[in-house]
Amino acid sequence: MSRPKGYDKQAILAAATELFWQRGYDGTSMNALVKYTGLNRHSMYGEFGDKERLFLACIDYYVIESSKEVIRILRKEPLGLKNIEEFIDNRVQYALSADCKGCLMVNTVVENEVVSDKINAKVDAILKSQENLIHRCLKAAQEKGEISKQKDCKTLTVYLSCLFRGLMNMGKVSKDKASLKKLAGIAVSAIKK
Repeated sequence: MSRPKGYDKQAILAAATELFWQRGYDGTSMNALVKYTGLNRHSMYGEFGDKERLFLACIDYYVIESSKEVIRILRKEPLGLKNIEEFIDNRVQYALSADCKGCLMVNTVVENEVVSDKINAKVDAILKSQENLIHRCLKAAQEKGEISKQKDCKTLTVYLSCLFRGLMNMGKVSKDKASLKKLAGIAVSAIKK
């Protein structure tokens, strides 16, 4: 009969995700993960395997825990422009918050040369999933007449994705509320015109 685990897997994932989020994949060693999480090396490798598999588990944890509000906003019925405006406002508010560390997915994209193909593929799939949610909202807004039928929703989706990624990076270094709010207003205007 196996012994019960003497640790909380979710707490370990939360701590490991936090460290990867702060330092990046390349800047985080297994030694640092063992120290930061408090989990001994044997249990760390036994539970998660190597650093890559731990990081993949952290990505899953991050999407469930840190992205649930964004996903909720983009899936809220009825779909339309209101979802997009709320999404943009949510991201601006996060970028302005004291605890803004950017986005783990965006941070990982920046490190695409040092992470494995498996990690890059997973991050790409998550970002594409978010883009699909944005696209669905834009299409619904177009069908309801909230944005012009002349607008290319695919291009607007890419535009909003770039805005989101930029906001996450800006939030790590700048808390210029007026500038970030102005960017949000420009984005909404660009969609509506």
